[in-house]
Amino acid sequence: MTGSSRRAGSDGDRDGRLPVSLRRIATSPATLATFALLVVPFGLGWLETRLFSPLALPGYLIFTIGTAIGNAISPRLDFWVYWVPFLGGTAGIAVVAGFGYEWWCDRRGGDSSERL
Repeated sequence: MTGSSRRAGSDGDRDGRLPVSLRRIATSPATLATFALLVVPFGLGWLETRLFSPLALPGYLIFTIGTAIGNAISPRLDFWVYWVPFLGGTAGIAVVAGFGYEWWCDRRGGDSSERL
């Protein structure tokens, strides 16, 4: 037992075999940008119809799929109730995109937190 056990530290020191930390994925620029691109244009269009733009299409599709599933499960809910699963679904998609970005940065050999 020489202490050669390597674990992922909170500062990003890893040997490349362990997954990226959840905090690093959640605060990744790719995660935040993906979430913003899915939610903000759709939210603006939901608040004011004249602000609805083509950028809202991915968010609109996610909301439509979630509404169809939710309507099949419980058809008497109002449409505003579906915002909770919409935000959860877009957060999940954004985390997957952030994980992919951080994984790609690690595979390239550079660490995104070192470039700041």
